[in-house]
Amino acid sequence: MMDNIYITGFMGAGKSTIGKALSKILKRGFVDMDEAISRKSGMSVRAYFEELGENNFREAETKLLQKIASGKSLVVSTGGGAPTRVMNRKIMRDSGKIVHLNATLDECLSRLGVETDSVRPLWKDRASVSALYNSRLEAYADCDIKVDALNRSAEELAWEICEKLQPRRSIDVQLGGVSHPLVFAWRSQEEVSMFSKPSKTFVVTDKHLSRLHMERYSSALGDATVVALKAGERSKSLGSARRLYEAMLKDRLGRDGLVVAIGGGVITDLGAFVASTYKRGVPFILVSTSLVGCVDAAIGGKAAVDLNEVKNPVGCFAAPSAVFLDLRALSTLPGKCVSEGLVEAYKTGLVADPSLAELIESNIDSLLRADLLTLAEVVRLSASAKADIVGKDFKESGLRRILNFGHTYGHAVESFNNYRLSHGVSVALGMMVAVVISENRGLLRQKLSIGIQTTLRNFVQSPTVMPSVNEAWRIMMNDKKNRNGRVTFVLLAELGSPICVDDLRPEELDAAIRSVEGLKNG
Repeated sequence: MMDNIYITGFMGAGKSTIGKALSKILKRGFVDMDEAISRKSGMSVRAYFEELGENNFREAETKLLQKIASGKSLVVSTGGGAPTRVMNRKIMRDSGKIVHLNATLDECLSRLGVETDSVRPLWKDRASVSALYNSRLEAYADCDIKVDALNRSAEELAWEICEKLQPRRSIDVQLGGVSHPLVFAWRSQEEVSMFSKPSKTFVVTDKHLSRLHMERYSSALGDATVVALKAGERSKSLGSARRLYEAMLKDRLGRDGLVVAIGGGVITDLGAFVASTYKRGVPFILVSTSLVGCVDAAIGGKAAVDLNEVKNPVGCFAAPSAVFLDLRALSTLPGKCVSEGLVEAYKTGLVADPSLAELIESNIDSLLRADLLTLAEVVRLSASAKADIVGKDFKESGLRRILNFGHTYGHAVESFNNYRLSHGVSVALGMMVAVVISENRGLLRQKLSIGIQTTLRNFVQSPTVMPSVNEAWRIMMNDKKNRNGRVTFVLLAELGSPICVDDLRPEELDAAIRSVEGLKNG
């Protein structure tokens, strides 16, 4: 997913315009090859052709492509004639994907202004341009992806390119003998529209999400009742649940209705809890719009609210009718939210899918910049891994407990900071503590321990206050995962080899906290 994207097409197809739109969506650098050659030479493309000749220009294109190919994660608008060289197509294919903008000659000519003959070096007359167009069709056909550019905005075409580079996928998730689709979708609003037409639809979201995305969903949801809560963890409460219950009663929502929760982990947790307890349960769909939700929170059928200082002590297991992971929404996430989601994905990789952990480690800088295609691949791997785990252990009687890696102390950090510290940072610190304990017990090799902690440090940039062993122990004793009054902790023996223990000693935790504080502040 870190490959470059090379956009080809005839003059007037819209390569530069669409390339810029795509680079903005993907949060990648953009290179217009014609502009780059002009800038370096100090001449317009037409002047370059007239003074140095077309052959020299084509040589300059090839040299520039070779330079571009040494990098990654770029969107490149090629010159119209660049793909005609077999060598150029090989350079592009070896370093990325070739996306061809397909447009008829008439479409291209309609977009070229009246001054075309003064800026386009190969423009002579209609007959010559038509011959040139036809001569390039075979080269243009040698591409990885083709999109039709007729009567469509640059943004629409950019999203279609995303869809073709990272296609829609759906997997079946088994939760307690009940199956539901988990869909990785760029057009989740259409998926929701096609899924069901109940007598009434009740939508739960938050005000921030509503401003960003509800316009996309409004036509799909029709005359649904929409309740938008205040964004943030504090909305995941019994008070918010009561507000939703009352709104549902007022709306006369019956058991044949549908609850649709659209948002991040707070909204999907709360929406699932309310739907599964209202009138002993109504069908519900989760639409996850955050990275945390897409890689973790929306998957697995857990529904819960917070109570006092304890996270998720009131809840249940409930199977949704469907879960949609809204990949398009990831493009609007601020850096802080991307970082939080990457923490959860990295956790899943460490305990269940080493290839996911390695993907995050090797692309950490681009991921933190929110490279959309790479984030989508992280979502696919993480969600699939978690779906496999929860399918084998829906109600957390055994295997599923490994997904709590970093969460026991992490929840204590979050609670101790009165939820003003993000969940992602809290869990990252919890994972660092668990890794140190694992190393101190001789379970984890020092080199691997250091490597994991180095990656985790990327997620803990701001000064943070960690609870002491006594403060943390008090909070951890209320953790719902504990058994027989003993704190349950997940440790790591190797990538993909977690171990659940209940014999953690306070002095072990104290030593690990001190070690992480030293590393964090070092």
